Amino acid sequence: MRSHTKIEFGEHQLSNGLKVILYRDNRIPLAHVSLHYRVGSSYERRGLSGLAHLFEHLMFEGSENVGKNEHGRLLDAAGGTWNASTSKDRTNYYATVPSNYLDLALWLEADRMRSLRITAENFENQRQTVIEEKKQSYDNRPYGKAQLRFDELAYDNWAYGHPVIGSVEDLEKMTLEQAVDFHRQFYGPGNATLVVAGDIRPAEVLARIEEYFGPIANRTSSFTPDLTEPEQQQEKKEIQRDVLAALPAIMLGFHMPEYGSRDYYALSMLSLILTQGESSRLYCKMIYDNNWVTSVYSGPNQYRGAGLFTVWCQLQDGHPLEEIHSQLLEELWKAGGERVSEPELEKSRNNIGHAFTARLTRVSQIGESLANYQVFLDDPGLINTELERFLEISTEDIRAVAERVFRPENQTAILVRPQGGGR
Repeated sequence: MRSHTKIEFGEHQLSNGLKVILYRDNRIPLAHVSLHYRVGSSYERRGLSGLAHLFEHLMFEGSENVGKNEHGRLLDAAGGTWNASTSKDRTNYYATVPSNYLDLALWLEADRMRSLRITAENFENQRQTVIEEKKQSYDNRPYGKAQLRFDELAYDNWAYGHPVIGSVEDLEKMTLEQAVDFHRQFYGPGNATLVVAGDIRPAEVLARIEEYFGPIANRTSSFTPDLTEPEQQQEKKEIQRDVLAALPAIMLGFHMPEYGSRDYYALSMLSLILTQGESSRLYCKMIYDNNWVTSVYSGPNQYRGAGLFTVWCQLQDGHPLEEIHSQLLEELWKAGGERVSEPELEKSRNNIGHAFTARLTRVSQIGESLANYQVFLDDPGLINTELERFLEISTEDIRAVAERVFRPENQTAILVRPQGGGR
């Protein structure tokens, strides 16, 4: 369990600041290209929420040598898959292609880094697209408004408190000039990590990266957001009515240390004990024994700054919200009052070991892991050593962090009632 295939990779940095990580795996003729910019919603200023996510869309609107939406069409024609995502702390763009099309994927990425076309037409078009996305993904979806509200309630620091998708008011007011300035600050080589993994010849790929990305001037800002969060002094709790929800739901959050800390790993192991599989504590109590809820989840979020341990469950109809809320808290308090059993901890070790081994089966997962370790923890080598951090956690580590984190005054709770009923 304590050993797995070591990932051998190379690290390089271009003169313009671009961080490059190369991993060779010639088993399958595929190559994965992932470009991570260290910018997410936490880098936005008040009044400009949603800009990072907006650029997730704008980056496909064309560049000097690539037409509008042509980026994706060219990758499709090559038989590749591609996408992008935005979080609080980073934005990434990725593609997996047959290895003989790797040159195309690199050239496309470099062309839009160097010469993204940010026109008034593109800006307005994608602004409206994002506003419509917010309506579809949150405003007109069950529990969507509660999800948007949750971080806002939990965090006093606006950097993490506002949603990645932003507010419609901010999106409608922001100007093209503000978008251009945001892009200049953060979307350049000095603020990016490029990972190429798979069927590659590293020396040849590095030469091609130098050719495509090397001439791009770095004009990015050194700005990093203040992610400190004051200690929560009292419980935060709201009850929301949701006209779209058919069943009640509960969202809980507890402030915890950041990703990479020993407490993070201890709470990750506890989350497996609480909700991973049908023999987990909350599954047995909340679903199997009492049929109180339809589903239950728990786990820490993965932020560079102050984290949250979250618990989510959807109730079966007819069960009082407050009673189920109390039952959930009882199990969390219990974790801080007595140690989990050795068999429970061993099961969670087996679960995490399986997860680490499974991700080594695809070059895309290896590539994304290398990028995430670099962007979040400044250490891609953790792909070979992080498993040990999980496996070293003891039953006392879990009890101690649960006692510190699961306190009534550290709790944020949103209880969702269907608009027409639910108790």
